[in-house]
Amino acid sequence: MSGRDRNRGSVVERARTVLPPGEVLRGEHCVGLAERAPRPGRFRRPRALRSESRTLGNWLMLPVFGAARLMSVTWNPFEALFEALFWREEKKPGKPFHGGWDSMAGRLARAVVPRTRNGAVVVMQVTDHRLQLAYVSHARSLMGGHGPVEAGWSIDLRHVSWIRDRADVAGGDHEIGFVDGSWCSVHFTGPGWRHMPDAFPFRLSHLDRNPHAG
Repeated sequence: MSGRDRNRGSVVERARTVLPPGEVLRGEHCVGLAERAPRPGRFRRPRALRSESRTLGNWLMLPVFGAARLMSVTWNPFEALFEALFWREEKKPGKPFHGGWDSMAGRLARAVVPRTRNGAVVVMQVTDHRLQLAYVSHARSLMGGHGPVEAGWSIDLRHVSWIRDRADVAGGDHEIGFVDGSWCSVHFTGPGWRHMPDAFPFRLSHLDRNPHAG
């Protein structure tokens, strides 16, 4: 097992500390938005891990982050600012996302990319009662400790309709559908992702039609 895989396993274990008492864990895995999925603007993304302070390393990287943002600005800075802060879904038409940012899938997509001071690994947890995200801070103390862990967005599992394997697009990509007809595409990172769909109520393969496709 590589060092990266061991670290990922440690992160998943730490995320278990925020599981609701008495609930049975069905599946867990590090998650992000699929590469092809639209990204919510900054102000649509929730704040997480508010209790932690910015680390020295993060302060030193701020100029790099700022330069990267400036390089991404188009010839129309006002349009670029609006797109970055508020709305980016229509920038990528036809991508694996449906329902709008205030739908069930939209709220999941927003929560998968939280705003934090030091960055965080997002872990998706499926229990016998809910679908939940947990945030594990990237920060470490000078004494070798770890940053905080926090429970994030969650939804009653009865509101999750299906999960659809999209390994035909990229290994680890899955669409998650909800009872309101919305869905979004996420990416389970690292080995072992093939077992994650078994935790969901209803599983589809990439050969199956999206139940809510138009």
